[in-house]
Amino acid sequence: MQKRVGGVQPQTSVPSPNPGKIPMKAMHTIMTALTQTAFTRSPSLAGTARGALVLTLAALPMLAGCPATSDEVRPPDDQFFFPTGMAIDGDEGSLFVTNANSDLRYDSGSIVVVDLERVKELAASWLNGGQVPAGADCEIDSTIATTLVCNEAEVIVADSTVRTGNFATEIGVQALDDGSARVFAAVRGDPSLTWLDFDPASRELECGGSGAMPRCNQEHRLTRLRDDESIGNLPAEPFGLYVDSADGFVIMTHLTQGAVSLADAPTDGSPPVISDALGGVFDTDPSTGARSALGAAARLPGGRVYVTSRSEERVQIFTVARIGASPPALVPSDYFFLRDVLPSDDARGIRFNEEGTVAYVVNRDPAVLQVLDTSLDAAGQPKNTLKQVIEICSNASNLTVGDLGAGEKVYVACFREGQVWVVDPIGGGVDAIVDVGRGPQAIAISEEKEQLYVTNFLEDTVAVVDLTLASPTENRVVLKLGRTRQSGGK
Repeated sequence: MQKRVGGVQPQTSVPSPNPGKIPMKAMHTIMTALTQTAFTRSPSLAGTARGALVLTLAALPMLAGCPATSDEVRPPDDQFFFPTGMAIDGDEGSLFVTNANSDLRYDSGSIVVVDLERVKELAASWLNGGQVPAGADCEIDSTIATTLVCNEAEVIVADSTVRTGNFATEIGVQALDDGSARVFAAVRGDPSLTWLDFDPASRELECGGSGAMPRCNQEHRLTRLRDDESIGNLPAEPFGLYVDSADGFVIMTHLTQGAVSLADAPTDGSPPVISDALGGVFDTDPSTGARSALGAAARLPGGRVYVTSRSEERVQIFTVARIGASPPALVPSDYFFLRDVLPSDDARGIRFNEEGTVAYVVNRDPAVLQVLDTSLDAAGQPKNTLKQVIEICSNASNLTVGDLGAGEKVYVACFREGQVWVVDPIGGGVDAIVDVGRGPQAIAISEEKEQLYVTNFLEDTVAVVDLTLASPTENRVVLKLGRTRQSGGK
């Protein structure tokens, strides 16, 4: 049963990493093993895996007795560490990447700004000349001769990195009326909807903190409904995001409780606020007893938002109601089941084509991409009927859609396989399978730059795939940002 959420307490925060000064390499090995297991088996850290993390951390002080300094636990401002979410700004000049800090090596996660013009420059220099760009901290990949590996500091914008809570997941960008932008991140460790202002001219992120590599302050971490203690807190485990620039709102899914929340996010630059939340949107998985809301996407900007679940084979549709001076509210408007092939009760990402007439839903069980007809019927309602099913990899995590001139393609990130599958939804087949790295999670496309970007969660890298039609390197990784994390850390 759906219910308005109030009084939901946030999860207990995880203790600060490395409370005693121990060998970081040894700690990292332990934490990486635990976190990789937790993330691969289930993105939630609320159960056994989280307990194991806490117990391990509690035991670590016995290994040594000297406290760590703040500099030792502060994350680097020019590196990826367990990169998860990714989003591109409106002019496709900047890429925002969330670092989840999933092994708790540092005292916080972070958001970095990647200069996509610099990425394009490095890739072009490499592809055109076949040589390592002069003066760049790069080398040819020792196993793949067509890939250039570069220190991510080459492309991360200096002095723009900010610190956030741990376990950030998805990130989204909202265009504001004055030409600037606002960045939203779902952060599981707080839990919060964290928001930041972005100046495209200076490429600076601002979220209320001060000093070098500032930490987002409390005003920029939305944790309470309507900022009112008497109403209640945000549901636990924020995970998926849909950020709307047309009607000024953010819809966030929650990995547990089957909850969905709404933030009023005015495009005039006024501070956003959590205005509504619904719990029990989806039923429990009979095999695990867990509820889940996962992916979110709008059919068209300002319109209906579709939400998927990994605990129920159903897609729930929401609209946002604005009545007078009352805070905007979530309105569950319709739903439909994913049962035309088999009960598809492990749905992940969802995306629409530009016209809003086709939706693509990634499923893990069964492992298929469902192509849905979401065009309007005679009554003006989306049809929401199955068009076709395409078999994909077994552990897909996310997807994006793009058209580089040869028709629309769906790019699916395959977490376990370390691949991106390029799917042709018109022909119903797979055009290419691209090896991108360990644990690909988020995926974003720049049609203008003819590049695809993929965060590799398990190796601290971002892969850059060339999408130039008919080029010798089409659908190949030509650039890898960050040097692959080996067992035991960098």
